[in-house]
Amino acid sequence: MRNKIILVISWLCVAITMVMIFSFSAQNAEKSSETSSTVIENVLGVVMPKEEITPEVVKKYQFPFRKVAHFGIYMLLGFCLANAFDNTIKKKWYISYPSALLAGVLYAISDEWHQNFSDGRGPSAIDVLIDSSGALLGILIFIGFVYLYNYIKARKTQKPISR
Repeated sequence: MRNKIILVISWLCVAITMVMIFSFSAQNAEKSSETSSTVIENVLGVVMPKEEITPEVVKKYQFPFRKVAHFGIYMLLGFCLANAFDNTIKKKWYISYPSALLAGVLYAISDEWHQNFSDGRGPSAIDVLIDSSGALLGILIFIGFVYLYNYIKARKTQKPISR
């Protein structure tokens, strides 16, 4: 029963992340720009005085911020996909992790295609590469956590050598 709950939660995390990505891609160009500008203003407000945050400053950070956001959300998706596939395909990392990467890349491609239907937006091969790289890093981070967890677990179960 516990394994089924974990499996459902794992795939639910994947679905929630995909819905978030889908909703961002469904925004028209104006709304998307407005959303990222608001976030940039809030982030810059932490590191610089409010009066220095002009529309020109926000515009300067818009392109790199959007690319980092693409990378970050797909990193989250890659992590969630690796977890879900790992819980679905037990002890077959050579199937689960490549499957997670393939799913991340295919979703990145479909996301860019989906942007064709949003006013003022269009597909970008560069974004597919950025998204796919983010998914790959998320998968690698998940693998790192798995190895760290297994290492700690193995260390705890080892009995100390008695003299």
